[in-house]
Amino acid sequence: MDSDLIGRAGPAGLLRAAIAGDQGALFLVTGEAGIGKTALLAAAAAEAAESGALVATASCWQPGPAAGHWPWQRVLQALPGTPVAAEDDPGVLVSRIAALARDRPLLLVLDDLDHAGPDALRVLEFVARHTAFDRVVVLAACRDPGPGSALAPLVARARVVPLTGLSRAEVGELMTRLVGGPPDDCQVAALHRRTGGNPAFVEQTIRFRQSTGSATAIAPGIAETVRARLASLPPPVIRTLSAAAVLGLEFQSELLPAMTGDPALRVERLLDTAIGARLLVGGQDGQFSFVHGVVRETLCEQLGEDEIGGLHLAAVEAYARVPGWAGGRFSGELAHHVYHAGARLDRGRALRYLLSAARDPGRKLASEERVRHYRRALELVDDQRARVKITLDLAHELQLAGEQGLAWPVFQEAATLARKLDDPELMARAALTLYRGPGADEALLAEAHGRLFGELPGRPAAAVLANGIAERITGLARREGDDEALGFGLSAQHDLLWGPGTAVERERLAAELTETARRTADVEMEHYATDLRWVALLELGDPRYADYLDRFVALAASSGGPEAGAVALADRSIAATLAGHFAEAEELLDAVSDQHAAFMVHHLRWALLLQQGRFGELARLHESLGRRDYPFPQLIEAVTAVEAGDHDSALRFLAEVPEGPEPFPRMVMPLWLRFLAQIAAATADPALGERARAGLRPFRGLWLVSLHGGDVSGPVALWLAALDAAGGDWNAAIAGFGEARRQADLLSALPWSLEARAGLANALLARRSEGDLDAGSTLLDEVEAEATRIGMHGLAERARRIRAAARGPDAEFRHTGEVWRLGYAGRTIHMPATKGLRDLHTLLGAPGTAVPATVLLSGGAISGLLLGADEILDETAKSRYKVRLAELDALINQATEVGDLHRAAEADKERDALLGQLRAAAGLTGRPRRLGDEAERARKTVTARIRDTLRKLDDRHPALASHLRETVTTGSTCTYQADPPVRWLR
Repeated sequence: MDSDLIGRAGPAGLLRAAIAGDQGALFLVTGEAGIGKTALLAAAAAEAAESGALVATASCWQPGPAAGHWPWQRVLQALPGTPVAAEDDPGVLVSRIAALARDRPLLLVLDDLDHAGPDALRVLEFVARHTAFDRVVVLAACRDPGPGSALAPLVARARVVPLTGLSRAEVGELMTRLVGGPPDDCQVAALHRRTGGNPAFVEQTIRFRQSTGSATAIAPGIAETVRARLASLPPPVIRTLSAAAVLGLEFQSELLPAMTGDPALRVERLLDTAIGARLLVGGQDGQFSFVHGVVRETLCEQLGEDEIGGLHLAAVEAYARVPGWAGGRFSGELAHHVYHAGARLDRGRALRYLLSAARDPGRKLASEERVRHYRRALELVDDQRARVKITLDLAHELQLAGEQGLAWPVFQEAATLARKLDDPELMARAALTLYRGPGADEALLAEAHGRLFGELPGRPAAAVLANGIAERITGLARREGDDEALGFGLSAQHDLLWGPGTAVERERLAAELTETARRTADVEMEHYATDLRWVALLELGDPRYADYLDRFVALAASSGGPEAGAVALADRSIAATLAGHFAEAEELLDAVSDQHAAFMVHHLRWALLLQQGRFGELARLHESLGRRDYPFPQLIEAVTAVEAGDHDSALRFLAEVPEGPEPFPRMVMPLWLRFLAQIAAATADPALGERARAGLRPFRGLWLVSLHGGDVSGPVALWLAALDAAGGDWNAAIAGFGEARRQADLLSALPWSLEARAGLANALLARRSEGDLDAGSTLLDEVEAEATRIGMHGLAERARRIRAAARGPDAEFRHTGEVWRLGYAGRTIHMPATKGLRDLHTLLGAPGTAVPATVLLSGGAISGLLLGADEILDETAKSRYKVRLAELDALINQATEVGDLHRAAEADKERDALLGQLRAAAGLTGRPRRLGDEAERARKTVTARIRDTLRKLDDRHPALASHLRETVTTGSTCTYQADPPVRWLR
């Protein structure tokens, strides 16, 4: 790096050390234009790449119609892997950068940072803050930031590397390199004095002198130098470059012929001349850029105001001549030229172009740009009705951008103007928009409803008023052929209608909305309608949903916008999860990073992990979520709990949910109904089961779909069948699970088909009618194999548990009250009660456990604190007993306080057993028994009575006697250890 750069050894060494280090850093190289910032950045990037680092570079530019995230778009293009949109959640970008930096150092280079927009700066600050401990070095360059600069926060965080002019000796060295020989000292001194050691000034002055022969043609500033260079070019080149300068720092050459009147071939030759003069850099697909922003700025300064306005108008006409450019991917650029063309452009046409950019099909532009276009449109609109509508759109855009504080006053402004115009329909639209927005102004809603329908008796609910207004707007629009109003009304009706059981009507509304969008060529509305339609069809269990999902994805891809693309990726992830293609779903989710959809990405990831039974990762996900990230964290945590078998946690959540028919917003109610059915089935609580059945019954035949399609909780038939199974109605459960399987198979929803098959198998094995056992076992084999194949490990484990539970015990050894019932190897006998049988029963209940003979002799329960029979209850042993008893007392109190009676009872049972052992060890007088006497007596007694029992079994049940002799060992401790294990009914 040092050998290529003159006078920059210190800064170069500083950057080299940082790039070679193992921690992140942000460097801000500052200095005036031409001082060598770009050269230093380029040298650092080249050296880093040679050393094996991954390097991504970009330049910022302004003024012009650039997207607000422009430099990050270029950086992301240079990074390998799945594309991430620059407008997306910065956290996703940081995750991707950090992942890349794990393999090798990463250098991000951003030039001309002082031209970056607020969006780009916010992303930079976020990246720098969150990669401080990764091998990520961010190297940025900007002119010296002045007071109040937008770069101030970065200056405070960064290590600033100021570049100043070269010394006289260094200017001499640079001159030698440029001219091919050493200059005399007078020449060096003169050039150093005139340029201040600015390397760009030095080079440009020398180059210009070489082209003109003038040794005095250097200006005191770089702008003068640029003007001198431009003066040497033919007028046609200047005219072409001037038109290009109005287009922006980067421009499409295809526009220039229409702007200048020159043929395309001539324009191409003129641009080649500019490239030869080092004023332009050529790119791909007809894209060019100026070598320096000052070149463009100087060209613009040489134009008069009328000339600039005329060129902006020419740019508008040029964009309009290229099919698809005026309202497509260049809508933002066109709006920029429209605004600066001013009164030269027809007012109505200008308004149309500005609104097209503001509405931004595909949402390619940053929110601040869309807001700016709406505000500029309002400067042009004369019609007050149109003003209300545009103002409402502006407020909605501010709301989407997260600017609630700015959005609310704009909403109010629209409502005030609607009242002033005394237009019932317009007031209705304003009221409806406010009701669906952040303010929920019910007073305006009631007023608007009254203007449309007259006063209603009583005080109807706001939702009733809103629905009435939406239907009225839609009806009027249909009669009057007003497609714009019809689109608004249909969209409002759909949003207000959303909830379980409304899919038929929603599908009809979405279909009409699609037709309206096509009539008006409204691409964004068609995206929206198609998205609504596939979700409604899925809720209806209609396999056509997949066709409409494919249409939506195709529409999103054709728009080229990151926001529509992010929604399409999320929707594809939903479909992949539904089909059991979990790896694909996870890959798609990793690619989704639109910040407005952050909470939905969290939910989709939760649903994906839950479907696979990845409970460890689910626990970490729940820990990371708060209400800022996800609006209903406790609900999904409760669903996870019941899936994982943690019924106590799920029941605690249930107890906290307020009573009522709809305790959650309607868009979440299907997920709530799924939870209610799951916990009712898991606990087999009859009252809870009836509550869940009452909630589900109206939606029989449908699927539970929440969050506008973001959650698919299976067919309603599945959960009704689970409730039937919990109540022991096996015939109804078998029919219900069969219906759920049919519905899942119709949608090719393999995971839900497997869930239904698992439930069906369990019900068949429980009913045990003729053929049920074989059919149930076959189904379980299918479920386990298929679930394992696609990664539903939780379901595969459940299938194994169902099989084990259905198999029944291998043998029987239990006391029926009067006699012992003993069954083994297909033979069952009954024997009178003996202590030896009791000893064996205890051992069979603790396979593999060394049970002290003293415990068997005393008849005490087996505790986790059992001591060896060869140990006396000395002070240490007594202390252990006391500690455990204190622990159990605390556990009993805690369990009683939280209502966990089962846990309290178990602890109490262990406490009684320990006290019994202490009493047995103390003897009749309460004095401690001696070890030798007690242990030896227990060993002999227990061994004798077990042997006596086995001798009796030799006659009554030889096979059982043989098995017990092979598996039971006696002595100071006794153990039962069978291989393979035998499951005893005790």
